[in-house]
Amino acid sequence: MHRHRSPRMPAPDPAIPWQDARMSEDSPVVKASQGGVTHGLDRVVGVLGPDRSLAERVALFAAAASVGPSFEPGLQPRKTLDQAIATGVIAATTLSAVTVVESAVESVGKLLTRGRTDAASSSARLAFTVGSNLLIGAAAEAVSRALPPREDERLRRGGLRVIANRTARVAGIGAALSGAIGAIDLLTEHRSKQRWVSRIPLALPAGVGLSAWHIHRTHIKSRAMGDTTIANVSPLSSIGIAAGVGAGVIGLQLGERLVAHGVSRGISRIAPNYDSVSNPIGHVVALGVLGSVIYGGYEYAVRRVEQGGAAVEPAYESPATSPMVSGSPESLIPFDTLSREGRRFVNMVLTQDEIATVMGEPAAADPIRVFVGLDTATEVEERVDILMDEMIRTGAFDRKVLCFASPTGSGYINYVMAEALEYMTLGDCAIVTMQYSMLPSSMSLTRTTLAVEQNRDVMHAITGYLRGMPADRRPRFVLFGESLGALTMQDVWQRRTVEAIDRDFVHSSLFLGTPSATQFAKAWRLNAEKIDPGGKMIEVDDFGDYLDLPDEQRERVRHVLISHYDDPIPKFGTNILLRRPWWLGPVDERPPRVPKSTGWRPGVSFVLTGIDLINAMEVVPGTFGRRGHDYREDIARFVSAAYDLPITAGQMVSIERALRERELEWAQKRVVTEQVARAREALLREFKSWGVSSGSDLQADAVLRQVLNGAATRA
Repeated sequence: MHRHRSPRMPAPDPAIPWQDARMSEDSPVVKASQGGVTHGLDRVVGVLGPDRSLAERVALFAAAASVGPSFEPGLQPRKTLDQAIATGVIAATTLSAVTVVESAVESVGKLLTRGRTDAASSSARLAFTVGSNLLIGAAAEAVSRALPPREDERLRRGGLRVIANRTARVAGIGAALSGAIGAIDLLTEHRSKQRWVSRIPLALPAGVGLSAWHIHRTHIKSRAMGDTTIANVSPLSSIGIAAGVGAGVIGLQLGERLVAHGVSRGISRIAPNYDSVSNPIGHVVALGVLGSVIYGGYEYAVRRVEQGGAAVEPAYESPATSPMVSGSPESLIPFDTLSREGRRFVNMVLTQDEIATVMGEPAAADPIRVFVGLDTATEVEERVDILMDEMIRTGAFDRKVLCFASPTGSGYINYVMAEALEYMTLGDCAIVTMQYSMLPSSMSLTRTTLAVEQNRDVMHAITGYLRGMPADRRPRFVLFGESLGALTMQDVWQRRTVEAIDRDFVHSSLFLGTPSATQFAKAWRLNAEKIDPGGKMIEVDDFGDYLDLPDEQRERVRHVLISHYDDPIPKFGTNILLRRPWWLGPVDERPPRVPKSTGWRPGVSFVLTGIDLINAMEVVPGTFGRRGHDYREDIARFVSAAYDLPITAGQMVSIERALRERELEWAQKRVVTEQVARAREALLREFKSWGVSSGSDLQADAVLRQVLNGAATRA
């Protein structure tokens, strides 16, 4: 008899240590599956680094390593979701930028040697790669050091310095990684049993390990220094997010690599002479594709938000009854052109009875509120003319105080300021404003030039009218702006002085959370003696700081900027990318509520401060705070002090109580009416599905009245 032998399995590959050499020799199924698993595992390991170019491995390391610093404390408390967004943006941006830079470094090196290293030995290629990275890194560092940061520098100069500095860092990482990887390749080149060592992915695990260590160190350091803004981001969740982002980074790089290589191959076929630079061009194109996708998403979001800004809320679907406000039956401005914020603004005007109840004395008049919406007229000149006609119709120039307020991006005028002014003047005031956008301030940054020009036209019209009035009959003319409204108002006088504001008949002004991009405020901060030789402008954190000023200085002050130390809006801007901001200077010189355990890293600090913008505007209706971009706690007192409207201590307490109660009541009304409107729509849809159409509106209204009356009875 012949003994049947199973075919012998091939010897295990010593370069793949995880291949099982003890598999069953008489099982073809096991053999086939084992080979497939081994091949698949090898491909997965290759994706993690060994099968990638040096530029991609450097980018993987840098992206993974950037996760750690993204967990440093910010100005505002951060949730786990906020952290995930920040980490993802920082890692993805780092990945794309480093890939482009390192590809450029490689291409420059090849151009310098005219590709003579392609056929050289491994040791020659290693020396070339390390040398070119070190040489280019040194040159970039020299450029960076030759351009020290200056507060008044142009964007081009600061950008060149930052790019040079980042290039030097990337080249240094490239030299270190290429040295480590090249040394391993040289050691295992002629040793087949140790060849598997070259398959170990170094870049990504090293970056992940560095981030894990940084996250652990950040939590310890922040607790020691009392920084609590990352207290809600647990270390375990942080590490999990870091691992998840690492996987996402790989996926993102695969997509970027696919696009870049496709472009590179196309360039090589069409223009072979440019083969040496085809790779970085491909990565630049891939980065452009990513940017186009992001921009397309942004434009879609803008359209959706604008639709919401024009929507009619159930709580404000009817025009105001007072003839002293825009959109009323007597008004020159149609109610349906006011936008969501405009309809809120005119409907929330105080009545004489409400003023008298709070102030303990009779009101002098019904307050005036003039609002010209973006849809009121097509051209700026038309909207200005309509504003002036509406002011004359309502008698705005005959009031004790005339306030020109510049709204935020969405058209919002701070309710607390408006009502405080109406209480303190006993209604003898007029607040006028003109909308320039229906988007949140963060989406309206591209419209600030239009807004400044529009406000300048309004100022010329108002001051021209005031100039024609007898001096003793002119109203007290004051200004107000919050957030983007502060920028668009102050920059009416950019490249001018505080004296120019005074010449425009402005008695005083109040600005909340002035953005860092405000040119007037920036010039004033850099050279206060030149912009404000009379010392009439100040910037304070809160009303306590204002009271701490010497009496003589307080009497001289006419223009007040309130900027909380932990408000990111006065701090966020391109300056964070270009140089260390003043508030992240030496630890012992940082202002209160600014984290002391956080360092400055251009890209990371920029993104984290951007995330802070979202959390800085979280408010609870009726609960006034003094945190981030919430200035409600101090507004009434600043209105009294800045606009020179003295009241008694008892009246101030009564005003502040009424402000809180009214804000909560209006917020509750908005929520209730919105929910009732949704319930009505649901009832109508259900009736329609039953085949009931005639009289369904009346039936729905009857059902809702019955339910609401029953709920009120039970309450």
